[in-house]
Amino acid sequence: MALIECYECKKSISSEAPACIHCGAPMAEQQARAQVPPQAQAQVVPGPAQASTISFGSLPRNRAVPEAVALAPEPEPLPKVMPAAAGRRRRQQVEEPVQPPSAVAGSRPVEGWLKIMVFLLPMVFVWFLLRSGYSAKARLFGFGWLALLILASSLSPK
Repeated sequence: MALIECYECKKSISSEAPACIHCGAPMAEQQARAQVPPQAQAQVVPGPAQASTISFGSLPRNRAVPEAVALAPEPEPLPKVMPAAAGRRRRQQVEEPVQPPSAVAGSRPVEGWLKIMVFLLPMVFVWFLLRSGYSAKARLFGFGWLALLILASSLSPK
């Protein structure tokens, strides 16, 4: 008894084992090939079932069960060719400028983070309200809060 290499998984197994203990590949078939001289192996032509067999080496093969044969997939249909003008017309209709969501009368909504930061640090963040799209009401509240804090800091006792 000697250790040989499995032809499927390349792991060591006993030479007397009927199948590989790791992958289940039958060893009797491999031993029969090893005993046939190389000249005779070249003359043996595999049948159609042997040529198209897909083996993942998980279980021994059962010769009583017919093996599945992979068929060629059907070719995909070619895409429909359209005139170039139709594509241009479709692109011109789709290419409209995307506008940000507006709140009232085309004004831009003040995001939550900006509201919080204007309340906490108005000296820095109130200037963001000068960007285009913010309403006069949002700017009035922001700069009014800044003016109130400046007034309160100037009137406080030293």
